[in-house]
Amino acid sequence: MSTASAPRAACARAQRRARATSRTPSAAPMRRGVKTSALDTSAPASRANPLSFLDDLRTRIEDALPEEAKKAALRAAYTSSAGLRFAFFLSQGVANSRGTDGRDIDVGAIAQAVARVVMSDDGNGNASAGSATPIVRKTMDGSDMSEEQAQEVSEFLEQHMGAILDVFKRECEFIENGTYKFPYDMDPSTAPAAQWNPLAVSALANANARDQRVVAERRNAKKGQELRETYVADPKRYPDYYLQNFHYQTDGWLSAQSARLYDFQVEMLFLGSADAMRRRALPYIADFMRDRDASTTKHLDVASGTGRFLSFVRDNHPELQSTALELSPHYLESTRKLNKRFEGKGGSLRLVEANAEDMPLEDNEFDMITNVYLFHELPRAVRMTVAKEMARVLKPGGKLFFVDSVQIGDGKENGMEGAFELALDRFPAFNHEPYYKDYAVTNLVELFEEAGLRHEATATAWVSKTMVFSKPFDGQELPRAAELPVVVPQEVETPAAVVEAVAEEKPSETESVGDDEPEIGTRKF
Repeated sequence: MSTASAPRAACARAQRRARATSRTPSAAPMRRGVKTSALDTSAPASRANPLSFLDDLRTRIEDALPEEAKKAALRAAYTSSAGLRFAFFLSQGVANSRGTDGRDIDVGAIAQAVARVVMSDDGNGNASAGSATPIVRKTMDGSDMSEEQAQEVSEFLEQHMGAILDVFKRECEFIENGTYKFPYDMDPSTAPAAQWNPLAVSALANANARDQRVVAERRNAKKGQELRETYVADPKRYPDYYLQNFHYQTDGWLSAQSARLYDFQVEMLFLGSADAMRRRALPYIADFMRDRDASTTKHLDVASGTGRFLSFVRDNHPELQSTALELSPHYLESTRKLNKRFEGKGGSLRLVEANAEDMPLEDNEFDMITNVYLFHELPRAVRMTVAKEMARVLKPGGKLFFVDSVQIGDGKENGMEGAFELALDRFPAFNHEPYYKDYAVTNLVELFEEAGLRHEATATAWVSKTMVFSKPFDGQELPRAAELPVVVPQEVETPAAVVEAVAEEKPSETESVGDDEPEIGTRKF
């Protein structure tokens, strides 16, 4: 049994006790014609689980453990998984963007840094004093990395390491407090088999490496709209702004291979913290669901992508009646496959292939809506259109849980304003995000208020932020933006030993490149 199994099982038991009896909801009518499918998993299992005896035995053993032992086991399990994830995706990012083989990463130092922070009770754990090898030594052509490039990496880690580790520490605290479950994909006993299969992981990493070489060529040629040259699409189905190679990724959103590589590439970009940043919305969802019957709660996930965040919501609330709305048929198919694990757990999943600007859904249909990483890829006018559509289909008293990139000014509270603004300035050029700079200065509170929603909370997690909005009942007034509370993100001290070790050695200088767009092997964070 995995070391993560005990804490995950304890969380699951607590949530099972809190759930009401499952009921099958009636199907909602459709307002406009659209491609849909249903995965109705509300029917009870036809036979008992043959492993129920062993599960009961494990439960009794876990219940007999002292609380401190349970806490230590949970932290150890989370730390080992998060440390491995951090080290793996950091090495993949270095290997693909700098041209090394990834072995320049000191995995032990990274794991130690994660452990020191996550395992500490005071929030100020420090990394080991031991030395670490430089993160990068070579560029794509095999020559030494320039001093300027090495300094860039060192500065980035110095500025951001504390915030990255804080994401993991805060998540461990939420799990420890029973706010949400130990993530199913971080436990080898519950994760999809391929995720912990060395051959499958190697195959995916190799496929990504091949694609990243093509992405680098596309980036150097500044061909962010290559998709329009190779893909003839129905303008009534796909809007012009959608037909782009966002992130310079191959095929944009319109191929099965793009959907296959997407999550790997996002985690590589955010050093293994993307899922944890998305999950910062789960505590707000847990609070909303505390006194609700999940079996009668209707949930809409707008722009589901591959369905990863939806899978974490359903893992914690498996009896939800969920609808996944996604414009790409390839990504919607990934959502279907990833969420098959929840069949037979009481809830249902309806798949809707549609544009969020014109949702084929009824007014006041959903109790809650989730939306992750969509708005920074929408033009300004489209953001308002989508916000109004979400407000239209949300019931009065319902809530929108919104996750997207941080914006200009979001780093003030934890002293990272300069680091954030530098990253926000470089990010759209490196990743071909044509609407990002406008998004970064958009007042989201005012935007959603104009759409008819009231702001309730905001919290940041490194370069991601979660916002909560509610739909007032008729007659309720929206508060002025100046009256809204601000949630100050918690700060974790940067592990100085790791930063110093990274900056310890700097190889000799090589040929420089222009500042406008980075060439292959000169990634700008």
